[in-house]
Amino acid sequence: MEHTDNSIMPLQVLSETIVSLDKCSNKLIKVMEEQIDAIIASNPSRIEALSDIHSELTLEYKQQEKAFIRELSELLEAENLGKEQPRMRLMDLKNHYPEYASEIDGWHTLLTKNTQLLQNKHKQIIQLLEFAMEQNARLMHSMYSEHSTKNSRYSANGNRSPISTGVAVNQEV
Repeated sequence: MEHTDNSIMPLQVLSETIVSLDKCSNKLIKVMEEQIDAIIASNPSRIEALSDIHSELTLEYKQQEKAFIRELSELLEAENLGKEQPRMRLMDLKNHYPEYASEIDGWHTLLTKNTQLLQNKHKQIIQLLEFAMEQNARLMHSMYSEHSTKNSRYSANGNRSPISTGVAVNQEV
C-alpha cells in the first residue's frame, strides 16, 4: 500500500504524542520514587505535596493517553476505510505502515516499559502505605490497651472495654 505525504503526517503526530506520554510517565515515575522515599521517611508534609503533584501529573498522563488512543484509532480507521475495529493496537499499524515497523516496535517497547514501571511503582506505594497503616494500627492498639486504675475504658453499656473505639480508625472493618 502506497502512502502519500498526507498519510505520513499522522504518524508524526502519533510519534509526538508518544514522546509526550513518555515524558509524562517519566515525571510520574520520578514523583512516585520521591513519594516512596517520603513514606519511608515518614514525612507527611512531603507526602502531601508529592500527592498533589502526582494528581496533576496523572491528569496530564490520562489526557495524553486519550490523545494517543484517539490518534491511533483515527489512523487505523482511516486505513481500514472507516470500518470499526473491535480492538485497536499500536502493533496493527505495522500492517499499514511496514516501512515504519522498527519505529512502531520502538514505540511499543517504550510504552510497555513505562506502563510496567508505573504499575510497579504504584504497587510499591500501596504496599508501603498498607504496611504503615498496619504499624499504626498496632501502635494505636498497644497504646489504648494499656490499663491502669486511672485509665479504664468502658463500652456504651457500662462494661469495661479493653480497646478504645479510636483504635479502629486505621484498621480494616
